[in-house]
Amino acid sequence: MNLSYAVERLLDTGWSPATLNRPDLERLPDGRPYPTVEAVRREFADAGFELSLKYDFTFNCCRATWSPSGDTPDPRQIGGEQHGTVVESSETEAAVYALAKLRASRAKRALRAV
Repeated sequence: MNLSYAVERLLDTGWSPATLNRPDLERLPDGRPYPTVEAVRREFADAGFELSLKYDFTFNCCRATWSPSGDTPDPRQIGGEQHGTVVESSETEAAVYALAKLRASRAKRALRAV
């Protein structure tokens, strides 16, 4: 996967750069905006989650793991609504894709509640 794909998935969730300050945005070469890693961390915190980003030098990748604030992140609980893990090639890519996955899972949960 690449950053362009992660940004596409984030935009597919309805994410808009309008909620961020200008310094919290970066842009792909084609001009599409995406949040900085710090902005992603704030969005997770605002949603009641903690995001952990850890680079694995052995496999040359970054793992983003999230869980409700106060819980211990558990990478074995991949795909759950409250816990999640993604592995990407960079910290930025992992953070953006993690936000896309969180937003998508919350949207599914909201649809089931209706």
